[in-house]
Amino acid sequence: MLDRGTDMNMPLPSADTAPLDAEASVSPPASAGCTISGHGPPVVMLHSSLASKAQWLVLAERMSSRFQVIALDLWGYGDNPLPSVRERFSIDDEVRLVAGHIDRLVAPHDRVHVVGHSYGGLVALRFAQCMRGRVASLSLYEPVVFGMLENDDEALADVTRLAGEIRRLLASEHRHDAARAFVDFWNGDGAFASLSPGARVGAARGMDKVALDFRAAWHWRPDADDLHRVVSPTLLLTGTRSPPVVQRIVKLLARRLPHSRVATLDAGHMGPLTAGQRVNPWIEAFIDMCAGRQQASEQATAEATR
Repeated sequence: MLDRGTDMNMPLPSADTAPLDAEASVSPPASAGCTISGHGPPVVMLHSSLASKAQWLVLAERMSSRFQVIALDLWGYGDNPLPSVRERFSIDDEVRLVAGHIDRLVAPHDRVHVVGHSYGGLVALRFAQCMRGRVASLSLYEPVVFGMLENDDEALADVTRLAGEIRRLLASEHRHDAARAFVDFWNGDGAFASLSPGARVGAARGMDKVALDFRAAWHWRPDADDLHRVVSPTLLLTGTRSPPVVQRIVKLLARRLPHSRVATLDAGHMGPLTAGQRVNPWIEAFIDMCAGRQQASEQATAEATR
């Protein structure tokens, strides 16, 4: 169901940037945590917490016939280690990681289409706000922009309790219980128990980074001006069976991002993984549309300057 649409045929942003935090907490690895497939306009894909670049394998295969698909691991996932300095870790450390890969792989004046899910959607949004001249389009499935909600927002109460419970369980070294609380919150009761033993162990091992993800999400508090700077065409996706907090965030983003459209799908928060047959066609079609309009605009500009 398409909730709201705006004219996507707007000019692309100029190549300006907004400042990141002045000091990096961690140094990005040179080339670890990255897979590249296909040729064409670049598409960067960012995964959710407790996942990795492999999350996007099916979508990457669908798109690699006409795009250069760059799937990245965020800090602490896949091939990337945990941040070495955790006390000052922030969302901007993730943005620097992503920007480093893009600067290495993509020509300086080429814009990238960015896809992000959950925590990866948060990173994608912050990247677009800081480096808007680098972004051709955004496709976001339920980005966890908790910091845009007021502390007394009822939708925030459940996730606030979850974050507190995870901190308490990790402090007492109960990582499996922390993983169970996290996985069941986003996927439904019993989801953790249904995982394979290896997947449960992997989730438990990843909970230290999940705690950092929560903190990074909470500490970035974008206001209306911050979000107004995100001028790239944006697709916002949400699921009918997702927790209320992310449905609330998507509704607010739809009002505040200047060039957004929203689709509500029959899926939960992990829709890109559990309902890819519904989610992927939306992302693919949106990027195809934006890439086509970008190409037409560039051709018109070239012809006008002859």
